[in-house]
Amino acid sequence: MFRFKTLFWKVFISLWLSSFMVMMVTVVVIGELAEEDNYKSKAKFQVRLQVERFLERYEGNPKYREKMKQLHENFNQHREGRWPMQRPGMPPIQIYDQQGQQILGGKQHPGEKIELQVASVSGQDYKVAYFIKPPRNSLARWQGFILSVQALLILLSSTIASFIVSAIVVRPMNKLRQYVQRLKSGEFSVRIADKLLGRGDEIGDFAREFNQLAEYVENTLIGQQHLFQNVSHELRAPLARLMAASGIIEQQVGEQHPAVNRIQLECQRLSLLIDELLSLAKLQQQEHVCSNIEVRSLLDKLLADISFSQAERHIELQVADSVNSQALGSVPLLERALGNVLGNSLKHTSAETNIIIRLVNPDADSLHIIVEDNGPGVPEAALAKLCDPFFRLDTNVDGHGLGLGIARQAMQGLQGTLQVQNVEPNGLRVTLSMRLAK
Repeated sequence: MFRFKTLFWKVFISLWLSSFMVMMVTVVVIGELAEEDNYKSKAKFQVRLQVERFLERYEGNPKYREKMKQLHENFNQHREGRWPMQRPGMPPIQIYDQQGQQILGGKQHPGEKIELQVASVSGQDYKVAYFIKPPRNSLARWQGFILSVQALLILLSSTIASFIVSAIVVRPMNKLRQYVQRLKSGEFSVRIADKLLGRGDEIGDFAREFNQLAEYVENTLIGQQHLFQNVSHELRAPLARLMAASGIIEQQVGEQHPAVNRIQLECQRLSLLIDELLSLAKLQQQEHVCSNIEVRSLLDKLLADISFSQAERHIELQVADSVNSQALGSVPLLERALGNVLGNSLKHTSAETNIIIRLVNPDADSLHIIVEDNGPGVPEAALAKLCDPFFRLDTNVDGHGLGLGIARQAMQGLQGTLQVQNVEPNGLRVTLSMRLAK
């Protein structure tokens, strides 16, 4: 399906229209000028031929000469400057002898005046003036040209030229867009090939600046990952000492002391946060080997675990018999992604909320795992940030805002995607996309 809003079609149509119109106008104007020159040449030839015949008779026949003088003197009979020998369609003619005396023709006529010298058989020179008005029939000329072979050749050549120029402009732009999409999908080591870098135009400048940007983003994210990992490791030792100290205090003051319970609760929360930070850093750094996995069996296992720990919650799994659930991925990564998505849904919805998991094949190469609930949903303004690390929509619920961020990072490790959208009239849908096993 063509998308006429793309840059290619905008450039192509603009170039095609401009080049086609320029060529059409050029050919028509040149054709009109050529036709006018042809008309003038034909008129000059006819006038010279008629004048030579007239002079031959005028000089050789005294009676005819007297007759023409009488006709010239009678202006009413000779006002158009014509005589019996002149054929219809000939332009008005004036003839002057060597003394400048007009021997033929009347008043000035409209049109372009052209003069020439004609020598008679006796050797006398005569000055001849005639008046022409080239025919102007542009509409007919345009209609004839549009239906001609020349117009077809112009149309074909302008189309080919416009296509080539559009491809030259848009093709490198499409390649740059692919590099940007790869960077956006998390492939931070992507760099533009030397073929584009070697260009000396604006596209080459953009390619070089893109590589600088990609290198900066990669170094910044690597530094951030190292910082998360180092800080998390450094926090483990004082946290362990703090938990040991709380145990000693608990032995001294008793288990029911509120301060001891608060210290132990905060230590557990801090330990969970450190674990999640380490998991996020590990997912961002590791390269994962994918293999064939049975997604339906993995879901059955996860739902059995949830049914054991939260028996009051009901999760329905819907899988059609025709669905291919053999996907290409990593079991630990998919377990982490699905566990975090389901845990997030269970945490932020009430016990009466229905949760449905569906497996569908949108095409012959993909598998979608759709987790949908009929809960309150999420404000539209917060959807884009829902998977960002440390983003929390409800601060009254326990958590650190890392669950969906870890799930999205796990799906990127599977070379898949995670998308979040609201459901009408209410509810939230999380779609995990994976590649099918070959």
